[in-house]
Order: sequence, then structure tokens, then C-alpha cells
Amino acid sequence: MNDLDKFFFRRLCEGLGFVCVAIDCDMRIIFWNDQACRQFNRSSEEMVGNSFLDILNEQNRDEARQLIERTIATKSPGEMEVKYPDGEGAYATWVLILSPILDDQGLIAGASVSMRDISKRKRLSQELARSRRMTALGRMAGGVAHHFNNILGGMLTSIDYVLTSDSPRELRKTLRLLAQAIGRATRITNQLAAFAESENEPAESMELNPLIDTYLERIRAQARREKIHLETEIAEVRSEPFEAQRLIPALESLTQNAFDAMSEGGTLTVTMVEEDETAVIRIKDTGCGIPDDMKDRLFEPFFTTKGELGGGGGSNIGLGLAAVHGLVSEMEGTIHLTSKIGEGTQVEVRLPLFRSQLAHHQ
Repeated sequence: MNDLDKFFFRRLCEGLGFVCVAIDCDMRIIFWNDQACRQFNRSSEEMVGNSFLDILNEQNRDEARQLIERTIATKSPGEMEVKYPDGEGAYATWVLILSPILDDQGLIAGASVSMRDISKRKRLSQELARSRRMTALGRMAGGVAHHFNNILGGMLTSIDYVLTSDSPRELRKTLRLLAQAIGRATRITNQLAAFAESENEPAESMELNPLIDTYLERIRAQARREKIHLETEIAEVRSEPFEAQRLIPALESLTQNAFDAMSEGGTLTVTMVEEDETAVIRIKDTGCGIPDDMKDRLFEPFFTTKGELGGGGGSNIGLGLAAVHGLVSEMEGTIHLTSKIGEGTQVEVRLPLFRSQLAHHQ
């Protein structure tokens, strides 16, 4: 890069509409643009040579130091959120994005740091997420009402019948049926409550590989009990943390469907690979498969291929794939299902390894 190119590049960086700072490998500031001057009310002359960590709140410094050290050591970008007073007694949320700076020989020379206030976008995103959740719950309301009417109607019929009978045997039979009906209603209520769980609920987060390890450990015992051979091929991926109580239940629900489809045993294959900064998780069974006329309805609330609403004789009724779809969507992921009668079903979940800041930490 010649001197003229360097001049124009510097002027470009100085005029950016967001905070842009360059630091060396010792975290000292070597460039401080105009927006940084306005944001922090400190001139470039005042800041160059000082530690970048000095401009951060004390509670953010350790995490920022680790992020910078990791970026410099691995030559890989990274990001985190930091808090700053907004001038109105509250704190604004900023995203801090680091990118490595390499010299002409490809050696690390430092890092560039861009910072943006994302508070407004986070609030809008949270409002949009709540709106989508309410829309989804609204669509579920019809299914909930229909199914509860069926349960309650059956209970009333059983009670009316047994009131006219003096047979202890019929009484025991009716009580057993009532207990089963109440159990189905309780399961649906619990699933609905989980799906509508508050976004402010504390969440345990971890990167994908330990999260997948936890999920696999949970399903191994059940696979052995049901005489299902479990095959796994899990690649190492680097990702942002994911909320365990969202992803693990989604994967377990998909796995339970696969187990149900292999009532006589079979093979369950779980794989994870990285494709274009996306983790691709595939859960494949060798079960009975799903008829074509049912595939379009699989993501409807309370639709099931094996329960009462699906025309079967089972009792596995609930939110099913509708809830899984909702949980995956909240993580900015997608879900795709392929199936063939007699050959089995494969569900593919795609999750971005580094999600947008709009959805992050909702």
C-alpha cells in the first residue's frame, strides 16, 4: 500500500459513523477515529498510547482482555457486548467487534475494534420476538381448545356413565381413564408453559460441542434400553454459546420421535459438521418413515403421526415439532425433514455459529 492509499484509508476510517479503534499486540491504542472522539469525549492525541481496556467499564475488562488475547493468538475475529451509561440513569448495550490486523508477512500486528450502540435494535428485536411468540401462541389456541374439549368431553361422558352403575369394576375402569385423561392434559399444559417461557428466565449457555456431548449422554441409556444402535460423528466447531434449555430439549424431542419410529429397534445416527459458518446437526433413524400426506402438517401444533390426533393409538400428544421449530427459529436456525416410507427419517437442524446481535442473548 503506497502513501496515497494509506492516506485515503486513514481518512476513510476517521470518517466512519461508528467507533473504530486500532490497538497493538499489547492492547495499546494506535488509532482513534473521529466518532470515538465524540463518543468518549477524548481526543486522538489524548488516547493514542493508552490501554484500550481503560475505556471499558471494570466489569467488562476481564472478558475484553481474554477476547483480545484470543483474537491475537488465533488471528480470528471475535465479539462481545459491553455496557455504558446512557445518560438517563440506565445502561446502553454496545457490541464490540474485534478483527486481527496482519502485516505484509502475515504476522499479527494488532487488532481493529469497532463499537456500535445496539440498544435500540435489541429492544426492537425483543419486541418482535415477543410479537412472534404471541402470534404462535394464538395459532396454538385453536388446537389447545379443540384437544381440551375432547379430553373434557370424554371425562364427562365417563362420569355420566359410571354414575348410573353400581359396579366397582366399572368405577375402577372409569377412574383409570380419568387419570389418563388428566395426565394428557397436564403434559400439554407443561409443554405450552415451556414454549411460552419468559425470555428473561436465567439460562445456562455453552458452546455447541459440550452441549452436543451433554445431549448425547442423555440419550445413550434410552437407546440401549430400546435396543437402538447409536452412531455419532461430531466435528469440532467453534461457536458462540447457545442456551442449553432451548437446544437440548429440541434435540431430545427429535430423538424421541426417532425412537418412537423404531419400535422394533434400529440405528440412530447423529452427526454434526460445519458448513459456511453454520453447524449442521443431522438426526437420522431407520424407522418406518412418514407418509407424504402427513409431511406438510408435521409442524402444526398438536399434530402427531402416532397419537390420538394423528389417528394412532398412542398417547404422545403435544406441541411436538411445532415447539422444536419455534425453539430453533429463536436461535436463528432452520429445520428441514426428509423421510421415505420403510427407509426412515432424517431431520437436519442448521444453526449459525455466530448469530446476529439482534437475536443474541434474548
